[in-house]
Amino acid sequence: FRYPYAAAEALPSKLTATELKGRDEPDEEAAPLAPKRPGGVFRMPDFTRKDRPLTGAQRGTATHLVLQYMDFAAAGSLEAVRAEIERLRQKKLLSDKEAAAVDAEAIQKLFASPIGRRMLAAAQIRREFKFSLLVNAEDYFPGAGDEQVLLQGVVDCCIEEDGALTVIDYKTDAVHSEAELAARAAYYAGQLRAYAAALRRIFGKPVREGVLYFLSCGREVSIAL
Repeated sequence: FRYPYAAAEALPSKLTATELKGRDEPDEEAAPLAPKRPGGVFRMPDFTRKDRPLTGAQRGTATHLVLQYMDFAAAGSLEAVRAEIERLRQKKLLSDKEAAAVDAEAIQKLFASPIGRRMLAAAQIRREFKFSLLVNAEDYFPGAGDEQVLLQGVVDCCIEEDGALTVIDYKTDAVHSEAELAARAAYYAGQLRAYAAALRRIFGKPVREGVLYFLSCGREVSIAL
């Protein structure tokens, strides 16, 4: 007897789009897509945590919170962006430490860029759009056959122009050279394509473009979809 669904045994039941970031790397077998965290470890309380500076990931989260909740119309100047950050702090959407860690100049530069101007002029804009879709596992796991997995993700920003969509993803990675920019864009390409495929299905509209915007260097990279 051979179990007819052996391929399904190795599949996760759920796939998050953030885990697709590295799917375009040459060695896709280098690490499991969603490694399990070791359990049963007791972590001693750290009473100095509140005094520690934010990590890079925490600063990135704070920046995404600002871009989720700020009034885009108030992004015309550096002073206006700083005022928006302060408004969000006062509304308790940001902690004092998070507000201080956000790079207001990088956000102001975003809205002065070509993609930022398109965001301001778009007929419709969606922020932090959450989705869950059943997708063909074969698209992400060759050999999976007819199995399906649940794909979940959060799109930073999606704009509609002339009936077509553009998906935009903000990145806070530190980028210092053209080589690093190209490498990070390639790393995130699979994630952006997954977002684009999801938006096509959900809204029944063409996705014209995918854009990665790197806040640390003020550069945008268009991803072929």
